[in-house]
Amino acid sequence: MLSTLVGHCICLAADRVAEMDLFILNKDVNALENQLVLLNNADRLEALVHLAWHLRQRDCQQALLLANEADLYCEKAGRIDLRARLLLVRAEIRLLFADFVLAEQWVHEAAGIFNELGDHEGSGDALWLIASVSNDRGQVSQAIAYLDMALLEYRLAGDALRVQIVQARQLLFSVFRDPVAAGQALQRTFPANEKYSAPLVAMVAPAQALAAILTNAPSLAIKCFLDAYYAALESGQVRSALLSANNIADSFDQLGDQETALEWTERGLSLARKTAWPASIGTCLLVVAGIMRKLGRYDEARACLQEALLLMAEMAGSRNYLLLLSAIGLLELDVGNNEAGLSAFTQLESLANAVPDLLVIAWRGQADALLHLGEAEKAREKALEALALAQAHDNTDMQIQSLRILAQIYAGYDLPAPEGLAASAACLHYLHEALRVASTIGGYTIPSDLFTQIASAYAACSDFPAAYQYSLAAADARTKSYSEVAAKRALAMQINHEVERAHAETEHHRQVAKAFKETSATLETLGMVGREITASLNIREVFSALHRHVHLLLEASSFVVYLIDDQAAALTMAFGLELGEPLPAIVIPKDHPTSNIARCARERQAVLIHLAADNQDTTLIPGAVDTQSLLYAPLIVCERLLGVMSIQTSQANAYGERELSIFLALCAYGAIALDNASAYAAAEASQNRADQALSELRQTQGELIQREKLASLGSLVAGVAHELNTPIGNSLLVASTLKDESRLFFQQVQLGAVKRSDLERYCKSAEESSDLLMRCLIKAADLIARFKQLAVDQTSDLRRSFDLRTECEDVVLMLNSRLRGAGHQLRLDVPEGLLMDSYPGAFGQVLSNLIINAIVHGLDGKEQGLILIEGRLQGDTHIVLIVQDNGKGISAEHLERVFEPFFTTRFGQGGSGLGLHISYNIVYSVLKGSIGVRSPLGEGARFEMILPLSVG
Repeated sequence: MLSTLVGHCICLAADRVAEMDLFILNKDVNALENQLVLLNNADRLEALVHLAWHLRQRDCQQALLLANEADLYCEKAGRIDLRARLLLVRAEIRLLFADFVLAEQWVHEAAGIFNELGDHEGSGDALWLIASVSNDRGQVSQAIAYLDMALLEYRLAGDALRVQIVQARQLLFSVFRDPVAAGQALQRTFPANEKYSAPLVAMVAPAQALAAILTNAPSLAIKCFLDAYYAALESGQVRSALLSANNIADSFDQLGDQETALEWTERGLSLARKTAWPASIGTCLLVVAGIMRKLGRYDEARACLQEALLLMAEMAGSRNYLLLLSAIGLLELDVGNNEAGLSAFTQLESLANAVPDLLVIAWRGQADALLHLGEAEKAREKALEALALAQAHDNTDMQIQSLRILAQIYAGYDLPAPEGLAASAACLHYLHEALRVASTIGGYTIPSDLFTQIASAYAACSDFPAAYQYSLAAADARTKSYSEVAAKRALAMQINHEVERAHAETEHHRQVAKAFKETSATLETLGMVGREITASLNIREVFSALHRHVHLLLEASSFVVYLIDDQAAALTMAFGLELGEPLPAIVIPKDHPTSNIARCARERQAVLIHLAADNQDTTLIPGAVDTQSLLYAPLIVCERLLGVMSIQTSQANAYGERELSIFLALCAYGAIALDNASAYAAAEASQNRADQALSELRQTQGELIQREKLASLGSLVAGVAHELNTPIGNSLLVASTLKDESRLFFQQVQLGAVKRSDLERYCKSAEESSDLLMRCLIKAADLIARFKQLAVDQTSDLRRSFDLRTECEDVVLMLNSRLRGAGHQLRLDVPEGLLMDSYPGAFGQVLSNLIINAIVHGLDGKEQGLILIEGRLQGDTHIVLIVQDNGKGISAEHLERVFEPFFTTRFGQGGSGLGLHISYNIVYSVLKGSIGVRSPLGEGARFEMILPLSVG
């Protein structure tokens, strides 16, 4: 299975691979949710997958609903990369609910897809998740191996943040194996003075906290756990947040502040129960039970442990489950239930083979239980095993506990003496060894009960002076312990005070942010309202939009808009509604002495009026509804007064500074919209007139273009007529000669004077005449056929395959008479076999226009001019066709305008100025090519076309 996760298929990656962060902040999740609301159907797919992925710990139920919807689109879109991501979502949720089998199956299936796609990011995420599965199963070494492979995948993907997150998690694992080396590596990789993103802090801070605990820095540990807790919640790592909450509770417990510890356990347990994840709830219950046990509340502790045991039954072998068994064993020993304690520690031993520190706890616990059950020899064996393993792994705390239990065993029972010692000296030997080990621990306070135990051992040996000395040492240790407890309590109070102060500051910032967010939301809403209002160019629609949004944003039973008539010096009601009913139109003189509308217009300032409850002055309010609050504001654009807008309501004191600001903003938008609508209405008539003129102009242009096309076709007809004149004239001459010969021969036949020589002569003449006649008629027929094809092409715009040289020859043939008449020559340099799949009629019209343009303009006034038509391939897909003359060329001032419509240098002399414009449009729009012109001084004009062999 391991090879499946790390193997990579040697193939190209899929066209699209979904890339997404491992964790994102809550605000980014909110943005994703807002984005999803705006998307429909298949457009929702990627947003669905991203949101499901980032809700996998925040809201498992919602994540699964989104994943189910995304599945429908994935199959249609063929997005196997997104399907693999959804498998990871489902796998992690199954893991959170302790379904390891299904979680592992789906992770491996997703990993196979990511490997086939060559998606290193996805493969790394699969390895990250399978490491969690292995860890929860208690397979710590395998989990570490998977993290090593995930690190490699993330490096191949070039994802720096994922690389750092994995490194932090690796260091967190290593703290339990080698605390000193892990602390040093942690400082090198993640210096404490650096700032890190929330997703990374959630992983780095717990490792820093554990390192602080091991270096006896509890305040720093709590601070780091707090940072980890809030960073984990902010980045959607709810499971990590729960672990940090438990560690905070445990840290306060170690400082003797059980009250604060219980507050944090309540917080963690409440969050865990909301998730319904059995492992997380069980871990929180384990922490609660530990504090309850220290407080002597054994029944409550047992209830917590029994519930945790049921919840974590599927996690047998995980570290948390092993710690749960240890807690059960210790509780049973505390209440004197030694057999139950022995059973718990025996089960712990069977499951903790690969976890040295827990195996030491299991053997030490068994030794304690066996001692109280009177099985001293077995107890001694387990204590010695615990001592040996603790020494092998340099676990000083477990060494001290194992030595003390050995001392208890030898103090109460007559057992074989350890090697090199007398049995009577074994107890004191182990106690002094425990004292020696304790003295090697920096900053460790030797507990008073160890000195008391040594004093008792000396008293049992009748060495009362030594017993007295150690009794004094025990008293000193108790005094020192009380001082340390007091110091810890003071430290806990200080930390708790700092935490509460930080929480109060955070809450203050949250309230400020909330107020800012509400203000921002209002501004954003006003912006959207403004865009809607100013988007309309119809005055009635502007009024309706203003009325609708006024009622959405403000309290208003009456809404009125007056527009000013400068000529009449009055304000006329243009729109008015009260409780949804239209108000009668009113005209108010601008100099009205008591009208608030007139006053607002004159002063160009907002007017806000709050009437007393018993005020009956209804002249201030249109309609019959009692009004307590009135608000008026001018409609001004660029210092121009357009009118006044007013709202009124029966609610007392309804309008304050916020409402006034909103109303002024609406008035500003309304003024702009009304001004735009008026300008549009004024411009619409002018636009209609302009449109009519443009339509007439386009019609005239179309007629001229059609005439130009017919003129071009007329030129072809004239050319064909001239070309047909010779073969048909020769045919007539031959036919006439043959007719005369036949008549003479027939006369000779009638007279009976036909000789053999006459017959031979007639037959020979008839044969020659017929041969000549056939050649002339074939040539005429060929000319007619070519003209017919050319005419069809230029009038039908059909697409077909044609030979470029043949098409050029046909056009040149039809224009030969015009060339000869002007005394010019044309040379065609186009190779045979250049086949094109295009529009020959359009091509012929362009070539014809260019040749005629050269004759009329370029070679005007020149004798024996030359036109060169040159064609060649350009690459595999295009041809270049050049039409060049050796005439007078085109001046620089005219060169850029030759393709403009109606531009000609022979205006009034028969030139329409449309020939080259038509050619330009045909080349670009029909033939899908390009055309340009150059005219070097003294070298004539050179038109160059680049055309595709197939128009596609």
